[in-house]
Amino acid sequence: MSYQSIDSVNDFDAVLEQSNSETIAVFKHSSTCDLSATAKKEMANVHIPVFELVVQTARPLSNHIEAHFGIRHESPQVILISQGMPIYHASHRAVTADSIHREAAK
Repeated sequence: MSYQSIDSVNDFDAVLEQSNSETIAVFKHSSTCDLSATAKKEMANVHIPVFELVVQTARPLSNHIEAHFGIRHESPQVILISQGMPIYHASHRAVTADSIHREAAK
């Protein structure tokens, strides 16, 4: 799966709109962290739309998402969104393709 990068509140608003028709994943990660690299490999096996946010270049957006959903920022982190609402989130080693597929199928 290829990622679509997001880095602004406008991008995030479009993601929320898309989540009204399908479950999507927002993947927040660091470009310099080994754990994030491992999570990114897991995300390559996810079969739903993935919107990637690199925290070094989009920290204001990461903060906005944290405030919008009330989900504490961690990195790496994945948030599944359906109908504009978070339905699952995981961080660090819990970011796995299997867990994402399982939760997206609910």
